Amino acid sequence: MKNVPIDSQNDRLARERGRWKGIHPWAILDGSVILYTVLTALLILACHQNIADPVPLVALHALVVLLVFFLPPRGARWETATADEPLWRYVLRGGARFLRYAYPLLLVVLYFEEVQQTVNAIAPAAPYWFEPNLYAADRWLFGELPALFMSSWVGLPQDEILHAFYFSYYFIVIGGVIVAWFGPKGTTGQPGPGFETAITSTVIAFFLCFLWYPWLPARGPWENPELMAGLPKFEGILFTPIVEWIIERGAVSGGCFPSSHVGGSWGMVLGLAASHRRAALVLGFFAVGMSLACVYTRYHHAVDVPAGLLAGALAAWIAWSLTAHPAPSRAT
Repeated sequence: MKNVPIDSQNDRLARERGRWKGIHPWAILDGSVILYTVLTALLILACHQNIADPVPLVALHALVVLLVFFLPPRGARWETATADEPLWRYVLRGGARFLRYAYPLLLVVLYFEEVQQTVNAIAPAAPYWFEPNLYAADRWLFGELPALFMSSWVGLPQDEILHAFYFSYYFIVIGGVIVAWFGPKGTTGQPGPGFETAITSTVIAFFLCFLWYPWLPARGPWENPELMAGLPKFEGILFTPIVEWIIERGAVSGGCFPSSHVGGSWGMVLGLAASHRRAALVLGFFAVGMSLACVYTRYHHAVDVPAGLLAGALAAWIAWSLTAHPAPSRAT
């Protein structure tokens, strides 16, 4: 075998490292985005006759894949501020950097709303066919539907508290992203240590939930007119009307099992635990209340919650295993 000079080997390795710089770091996050986007596009193509407007959806997915491939590498020169940089440019650059690193969360919102068009694409003749199984599972576990036996608990204080916990979903996800972005006290650059693990865990948890919706389509109890007709209405002066307003305008019919609220929230909590133990404990408290609130508010069946928790735990395991994270910090 012909001997290769050591200098030549080093030069080749340096070229390889340069070629993959910006691709290898964070590869699991970008790869998850591309994989979910491609899998969903294939589903849309396979079931296009059962989807109202498949062409724009497929085009959107193709655009997302292209954009991810052509995003500037993380750590590029444009991310670094200059000493004489004006304030407007500093703010604009900072916002662009945050979007560069956190863009999958915007796609999560887009793909959640997309479920409305794909949830019954596989079995259009039997819409929401998995729904009776969830009612049966809840009856088997509790002897009665949680929505029925919890109806005796309804009252202004508890309604407000449980709807506040349900609303804390936004605090958990958005607050967790902010904590991870700025990092522990004393962090000098963004994103902070552990941000990659936290956002990767959260995004994968959402995707794991979304993947199941067309295969196991089901609606929550709140969309069952017969069940709801016999239940008292919730009372409230702040969080109850806010949550009802959000659900009326942003809820997706059929995106029920597993609960993506639970999955995404616990994905964030467990992902943060890798480097922000105290923040994970605080957000975990809200995640427990939010998980219970999903059932109390009738937006989810009880079995949706452990299924969502499983998705969050699996996503966190993947993120912990495949991303770099520092030792847990008690500072945040």
